[in-house]
Amino acid sequence: MEKALYHPTSGFYATGRTRTGQGGDFLTPVSPGPVLGELLARQADEIHETLGRPPIFNLIEQGADTGWLARDLFLSVQKNHPRLASTARLHLVEPHPALQQIQHRTLDAAGLTKSVQWHASWKEFPGSSTPCFFYSCELVDSFPVKILQFRDGAWRQKAVGEKDARLVWHVQEADPDTRTEIQRWKPPEVEGNTMELRPGVEPWVQSWAKKIPCGMVVTLDYGFPAAQLFSPARSGGTLVAIRNHQRVQDPLLNPGELDLTAHVNFTELEDLAAARGWKNYGLTDLARGLTTLAAPLLKEDSNLPEAWIRNFRHLTHPSFFGQSHQILVQGKGLPGTFCPSMVMKI
Repeated sequence: MEKALYHPTSGFYATGRTRTGQGGDFLTPVSPGPVLGELLARQADEIHETLGRPPIFNLIEQGADTGWLARDLFLSVQKNHPRLASTARLHLVEPHPALQQIQHRTLDAAGLTKSVQWHASWKEFPGSSTPCFFYSCELVDSFPVKILQFRDGAWRQKAVGEKDARLVWHVQEADPDTRTEIQRWKPPEVEGNTMELRPGVEPWVQSWAKKIPCGMVVTLDYGFPAAQLFSPARSGGTLVAIRNHQRVQDPLLNPGELDLTAHVNFTELEDLAAARGWKNYGLTDLARGLTTLAAPLLKEDSNLPEAWIRNFRHLTHPSFFGQSHQILVQGKGLPGTFCPSMVMKI
């Protein structure tokens, strides 16, 4: 999965071809328009205010794809949040040169490139005392997974091999560390039950937790808490392959041409961040989270443009992104009584 997605010359994410939107392989919450970026800008401004309007404030996105979300957020900061705009610095963590070029073109067309720095990894991101607002949209679901299946009374790993010049599945014993990780989540030991584990999640959390001294992390993705993710209702696992907005039955076909994705274990993200001193403010679906952020706008401005209303409804409707996507909000160094608007009950 790692090679199929991230090979430097032929991986799905590395080639630079159009992957999102109507002309790509799939839609994301960024695809319908700028409202997601505008609402995230409101949350970033709230954090900036809560921290006492520090003179420098980092806005960070990883996995920015075309750069649309970064553009929408930063333009909204400049237009609607002048006190944040005077201090904000935009950072994009992007390892793929082809995607960096696409992001540069997007931000250059909006006149924003002078405000942006790119980093190939978190190792390159400068550690400092500067507060940060780090957000991502459909990033973690693309981290490679191990596929485990309960067979003949034991958990076994599905690995990829080659036969007759084709990629095929073969089953092998799970190693001791993997078996220990499986038992942490207590999945049903039922014949054929399938689950995924993400080895890359812990080093990822560790990488940003080392570099962000205080502020907020917002992870927007599809997935569940562990109890739901590993329940009998998902006994077939969640790995899917997608091309041209259609599911492809065999994820081993045409490596590098298919998007491979699996649902996120949000409990794992909560536990890993908490172990590094971060507070979990809550997990909510996209509909509730964006509705609480938009509440002041919806109450105060009855003349919101029709395009804005359509975009907002697309994001929050249960048939689109409203219930399929979750928002995890985590913070560090914020006042004890503070509750982010994104997870506040209304």
